[in-house]
Amino acid sequence: MNKSLARICALSAALGLTLLSASAHAGDLKKGQSLVASHGCMGCHGAGLDKPVTPAYPVIAGQPESYLFHALQQYQSAHQTPIYGRDNAIMAGMVATLSTQDLHDIAAYVASLPTPLYAPDMTH
Repeated sequence: MNKSLARICALSAALGLTLLSASAHAGDLKKGQSLVASHGCMGCHGAGLDKPVTPAYPVIAGQPESYLFHALQQYQSAHQTPIYGRDNAIMAGMVATLSTQDLHDIAAYVASLPTPLYAPDMTH
């Protein structure tokens, strides 16, 4: 009985830490919107971040939040780890001074936007 109770307590603690960690990095849509505006993202990716000024730039509106966050992180670390980073001087400069939370905020906001890209409904 004591081993079962100990296991339940350990699992509860682990779950609590996981949830706390996830909420600590949850993106704030309003902050993300402000950061997108102040960092000039629309200058290259278009007003709704869905019509880039050149086909060389991606449509980022509505992309998955985790993809956006990791892409931004890779632009930030390109100079440190060129093998794993995304080597783009423009993007590296745009994200150089942003915090991890800023990246989460931007990713959450951009992911919330409507997208012209096709995304299959995988819920059925």
